[in-house]
Amino acid sequence: MKLTKDELRQLEEFERRRIALNQSEWWDRLSMDQKFGVYQLQKFGFDLAFIRNTEDGPTAVVRRGSEFATVNHEGDVDLSPDIVLRD
Repeated sequence: MKLTKDELRQLEEFERRRIALNQSEWWDRLSMDQKFGVYQLQKFGFDLAFIRNTEDGPTAVVRRGSEFATVNHEGDVDLSPDIVLRD
């Protein structure tokens, strides 16, 4: 399930303004494949932190303490992502 152009624009606007969404609002924005990947990671103590928009589509970023993992729009999990976080 891909996001519409309007939904992508809204996500970019949220990210630019650093408006904090709650956990359920982030969850609602995930594709079904991403929800499955994030759910599996939650079994190991990860929590959904935010969604980052990339050229390849929206990427879910999950966190466990200082560890991060990502789930792409197809549901593929990366336990060693190369991501840069803002302060």
